[in-house]
Formats: sequence, C-alpha cells, structure tokens
Amino acid sequence: MKTKRFVLIAIVFGMAMSVSAQEANESKYGADSVACVTNISMYREYFKQWEAAKFAPEAFSQEMVGAWREVYMNCPRASQLVYTNGEKIMDYYIRTNPNEKDAYIDTLAMLMDMRAQYFPTDPKTHSSQVASIIGRKGLLIYTYNKEDRYEEAYNALKQAVAIDPSQLQGAYIDAYFKATIDMVNNGKEESMTVINVYQELSEVLDDNIKVLAESVVQLEEAKAEAEAGGDSDAIAGFDKQIEKADKSINNNKLTKSNIDNLFQPFASCDDLIKVFSAKMAETPDDVNLLKRITTILDKKDCTESKLFLDAAVKLNELEPSPEASYSLGIKFFKDKKWSDAATFFEQATKTDNNDRKYRAYRNLGMCYQNMGSLGRARDIFKRAAQVDPTNGEPYILIGLLYAESSKQFSGEIESRAVYWAAVDKFVKAKNMDPSVASRANSYIATYSQYFPSMETIFFNDYSEGQSFNVGGWIGETTTIRAKK
Repeated sequence: MKTKRFVLIAIVFGMAMSVSAQEANESKYGADSVACVTNISMYREYFKQWEAAKFAPEAFSQEMVGAWREVYMNCPRASQLVYTNGEKIMDYYIRTNPNEKDAYIDTLAMLMDMRAQYFPTDPKTHSSQVASIIGRKGLLIYTYNKEDRYEEAYNALKQAVAIDPSQLQGAYIDAYFKATIDMVNNGKEESMTVINVYQELSEVLDDNIKVLAESVVQLEEAKAEAEAGGDSDAIAGFDKQIEKADKSINNNKLTKSNIDNLFQPFASCDDLIKVFSAKMAETPDDVNLLKRITTILDKKDCTESKLFLDAAVKLNELEPSPEASYSLGIKFFKDKKWSDAATFFEQATKTDNNDRKYRAYRNLGMCYQNMGSLGRARDIFKRAAQVDPTNGEPYILIGLLYAESSKQFSGEIESRAVYWAAVDKFVKAKNMDPSVASRANSYIATYSQYFPSMETIFFNDYSEGQSFNVGGWIGETTTIRAKK
C-alpha cells in the first residue's frame, strides 16, 4: 500500500503537467494565493524538521509531501525552494524504494525541467542557470541509474553543454564524458564521438580555469587595495572569494585529469591514427577535423606520425592560422630545427585558445633554451606563466634553466648559487600547483645536493640564511643554504 502511494505521487505529477500548469500571466502564488501560502508554510515547517534530523527516515512526513505537492501543482512559481526541496524528497523516495526508482527518477527529471522553465535565472544572482539545471538533471539520472538510463543522461548533459558549458560543475562534465563512453560501448555512437566530446570538454575546462584564474588576480588586486585602506571586513570577504575560486580551479583540474584517464583506452596513437586517417580520407578539406587531429595528436604525443604532418601542412594551406602554425612548430621541434620551430610557435601565440597559447609559449621557450638563449627562454616561460597563472610548470622550466647555467659562473659560491635560485623556483611551482609537486620534489632533491657545504659557506665569509644576489643573466636574490 505504501509503495502504491509513492507511485501515485509520480502519476499525479505527470497529470499536473497538463491539468494544473500555471499560466505565465498568473500571480506566482497561483489562483488561490491563500491556499498556496498556507501549504508553503506547512511543508516548509515539516521540511525544516526533517532537515534538522539530517533527513532521517523517521522524520520524513507524508503531511510534508502532501503540502509540498499542492504547492508544486498549483503555484509552481512561488519559490525556487519548491524544486530544490523537491529534489531531496525525490532522492529519499529513490533511495528507499529501489523497485520503483525509475518512476521517481521520471518525476525528478520533470521537476528539473519545471525549475528550468519557471526559474531560468537565479533569483539571487539574476544570472542564467538553465544549463546548470539541465546538467544537474543529467548527472542525477546517470547517478541513480546509469546502467539503464545512460542515454537519457547523455542527451541531457549534451544539451546543457550546448546551452552554456560555463555553468557546468566538474561533476556534470565528468558524468557527460562517462555517459558518452557508455553510448559508444553500447553501439549508440561511433568512436569518433568520444574524441570529439573529449576535445570539447577539455576546451571547456581550460576556459573555466582561465576565467577563474583571471578572477583570482582581480580579487587579489582588490584585496591589496583593501589592505592598504585597512578594511578588515573587505579583506576577509576577498579571502573567502579567493579560496572559493582556488577550490574551483583545483576541481576543474581534477575533472580534466579524470577525463584524461577515461580517454586513455581510446587514446593510443595507433587507435587515434586509425580513426583520424579514415576521417581525413573522407573529408580532407574539413578544417575543423584537421584542427581536431592536430590538437588531439599533440596532446597525446603522437606527433611523430605522418598523419600529424599531413594534417598540419593541409591545415596551413587551407587556413593559415595560429593553430596551423602551432602544428608546424611541433613538426620542426621534433626535427630539432629550433629556429624554424620558434618562428611558427611565435605565430601560434596569437591564438585565442588559452591552452594552445600556453603550450605555444612553453614550446617557444624550449626552442630558445635549445638555442642557448637562456635569458630569452626565461622571459618566454614567464609569459607562459601569465597565460596560465595556475600552472607551476613554467617555474620548473625556469628552475632548470638556472641549474643549467652553473658553468657560466665562476667562484665556489657563485657557481653554486644558481642551485639555490633553481630550488626556489621548484618550491614555488609545487606550492602553487599540486599537480607538479612530485616532479618539483624530484628536482629539489636532485639539485639540493649541489648546494655548497657549511665549510665552504663559512670560509667564503657567508652564513646560512643570509641573502645572496645571483648575478649575470639570472639577477635574482635568493637565500644561502648548505648541503644537508
């Protein structure tokens, strides 16, 4: 009897769509505002009690559900809480009634669609939230029943990305890629779909990281102004916003790492070349395909292939662009033609693609490093760091430049001071970017062994902990440390 009552709720909701939907010009409290307000007050009181009990089953009330249902059916524009609270109610039914969970998932999906219809913008921020709502619907469907409803989840998440990918949290993007793989594995999409979606989502995540990093810079500037003015309340507010943005950056990086790992089974060079060769043979003049080929093969270090070179040359013929220049730069870099590679990477830095711009600057710096222009290489690595302020790799590369230049300096202290400066950069890299911590720690351990001994420091009239200016092209102040 109890289960039938639960199923009836889902049926009534379906009827509500056609019978009790509120007209657009009607008050947000519906035709009977008194009844609406009364039911809101009733269900919210019961909901608060359930919430205070941490959503325990014994605190769940049918009176709450009845009042909430009346609000949903008769005044669906009353408050966004109708939908966010309703989501928790449906979650409870899905978890406690596994045999009927699909009926409640249907109800939940309808609930999310209605929320997108009546609350397309966030009442607090007044910004669009449709993509976020549809994305959440896809995530929940996938979470509750990915075995049977992955296609439904895939379609919802695909729709959300098409509307506005910037609204999507990492969990939505992760679920979309997993659902895409399910579609391919079950023969409902071709393998190329995984590749296309992977590139699309990689670009979304790169853009998210770029925007968040820019916001951190702006917040830190605003915080500095507040500090200068002694406004402690404003400083605390900026600290919270910076912490939130940093957390979002790390979440996006984690999601990017997750989809990279999921992509691996589809990402061997042989498999990619096989798929892309067939596609290029079909449409050799498809500029978008050529961009996809060169981008994916570069990311997966498959640039030694003839396909990569053919695609890069063809892309440059059809549409000379920063993207085409980047691909040719990779080709000349692999051939150790540093000057030619540098010319193309310089052109590639004009791209609007933030990830590609970063990689172009990074590779350009490596070209100058290989040509022996260490100062020029450092300047370019610094530009790479400006493009992606969250990436610690440029500081690792600068540290390696410093360590490489030891033979340019004479003197027991001067020749070893470069290692202090190098380790400073490695420490900075790992502190700002946990993803490079392992690499940075390895270099720290290696180059700390080249620090001078305590005796060498003492007999050169210095002391540990003292500041030291590294001269020459490095021109940085560091701290004297002894080999341990």
